[in-house]
Amino acid sequence: MKNLKLNLVLAVILMLSYQVSTAQLKPKNLVTAWDAMTKMVVETARAMPAEFYIYKPTKELRDFADQIAHTTSANYLFGSVVKKATPNPIPVTDTKDKEEVIQQLEASFNFIKEGMRQLTESDLNEEIEFFGGKMSRLQSILIMTSHLQREQGKSTIYTRLKGVAPGPSGGW
Repeated sequence: MKNLKLNLVLAVILMLSYQVSTAQLKPKNLVTAWDAMTKMVVETARAMPAEFYIYKPTKELRDFADQIAHTTSANYLFGSVVKKATPNPIPVTDTKDKEEVIQQLEASFNFIKEGMRQLTESDLNEEIEFFGGKMSRLQSILIMTSHLQREQGKSTIYTRLKGVAPGPSGGW
């Protein structure tokens, strides 16, 4: 019985993977997913009380404000995947002020969204230079969103350790 359940789960995963890989992903779908991820990350930043923006779970880790600033900076660094030039300097400060951190975060999400809105379907298949390698723009965007979700996972741990519920999950 256990093997039957496992085989059924594997069959469903393979079927879904095939459907996703053969589906035509359109730029508007990327914008919709980006909006959901934006909401998730920004609402987590808003949920954390201001006094915990200097909270560090361990001395080796960033404080919460720096964790959010890392996400903000990464959004700007990933600008090339949506045909945007990385700003120089990247407009992120080392502030610990909750409202400033959130404003910077929102601006970085808007920066990426502005670029996503301009993409065409052929842009998604275009091979681009991405951190020393070549890959499709779509693959680069998927890497960008994977990084974002990983960093959101870290931010969620910070909030949970302080007894705060993070923003609701969102994504694709």
